[in-house]
Amino acid sequence: MALLTAPPVVSPWRDGRFRVFAAGNTVNNLGEAVYTVALPLLVFQLTGSLVVMSLLVALTPATLLLGPVLGTVVDRWGPRALVVPGLLVQLVAAVALNLLGLGERAPLWPLFVFGALVQVGGAMYRMGWMTGVASMFPANAVRARGSLGSLYVVTNVVGPLLVALALTRISYAGLLWVNVATFLAPIGVWLAGVHPPRVAPRERTGFTRDLADGWRVLRERPLMLNATLVMLPMLLVGTAGTMTLAIFRLSDEWRISAQAVSGILVAVRIAMVVGTLVVSERRGFGYRGLVLVGTVGMGLSMLVMASGALPVFVVGLVAAFAFQSALSVADDMMLIRYLPADALGRAGGILGLIQGAAVLAGPLLIPPISAAVGPSATFAVLGVLELTGLLWLARTWRAWHPSRAVDPGGTTMDTPAPASAA
Repeated sequence: MALLTAPPVVSPWRDGRFRVFAAGNTVNNLGEAVYTVALPLLVFQLTGSLVVMSLLVALTPATLLLGPVLGTVVDRWGPRALVVPGLLVQLVAAVALNLLGLGERAPLWPLFVFGALVQVGGAMYRMGWMTGVASMFPANAVRARGSLGSLYVVTNVVGPLLVALALTRISYAGLLWVNVATFLAPIGVWLAGVHPPRVAPRERTGFTRDLADGWRVLRERPLMLNATLVMLPMLLVGTAGTMTLAIFRLSDEWRISAQAVSGILVAVRIAMVVGTLVVSERRGFGYRGLVLVGTVGMGLSMLVMASGALPVFVVGLVAAFAFQSALSVADDMMLIRYLPADALGRAGGILGLIQGAAVLAGPLLIPPISAAVGPSATFAVLGVLELTGLLWLARTWRAWHPSRAVDPGGTTMDTPAPASAA
């Protein structure tokens, strides 16, 4: 039985406009990675409160819940309605946060108010450019989205390294000002003419009706709903909560040094980059087969992490997040390939809401499980939870076949989805 065929094999890196866009996006992502590391560390230095740190960190995944709202905006007025406004919101909020919230005697409210606005602006920008990729690079939109996803993972590796190197010369507050400067890079790319084209605004039909229409699009293209349900366990398992538990076990059970833990985390980040590149830069692969291999690989890796042997645990940790990263970038590429461009915001926003709820729930589930069965057995529980995704994959196995994956207009799922008449 044949698997789904490959996306177009044209490399997006041959397109000069894509290289310019990727450069601006990468600079912005590097600033975000530096911000994500520097702000919690500075807050801990100022307040000594783990609660404040945790609440600030939670602002980032919380913006995923805005997906349906932002998706409706981008489908009604086009990606341009969110890209530059989102960047400007980030820029103004980040400046206000730095001016009002970083002093030793500064109140806490600027950290949360402007920190939340920074994340809201980031969510606006990301929704704008992610939905705009299909119209900006129509000849290779799927691979373009995958390559941008890979670059995002790379920046999450480089960002903490930059913080470690820069702290010998620059303070935490100085790094946050560096983050402000990075917002200018994608604005410069926009001014250079690399941005989504103008679209005629859709007729205003009301938020509820727009969401209902987005849900109709998903039901007519069940592959994305099936993929999301298969990957829900991955979203629960592959969270910061799992990484935190891994760090706790490394430090508490094996008593290894902070330097050794940092080295292991670097290996994990490198494996995540490799996982994304294997998916995004390949000339072709079957999505069904990839989801199967990724789910099995991640589940077995989590089970391996229940081992009491340190080398086995480390190998399992590195492998688990390599598979998790590969599945994540595959999901990004499938959104571009199988959803119509004019419903990408609404339909993708609904999926983002489902996925965001899972991402937020993951860190909340791990502490009580660990308290009940212990850290080692928790990884076994997480491994079994990850493998439950195979149940839905098995149930919908035939629906992933190209002969059955047909949209209402008669277009097979082997080709990127066109704009719909929604």
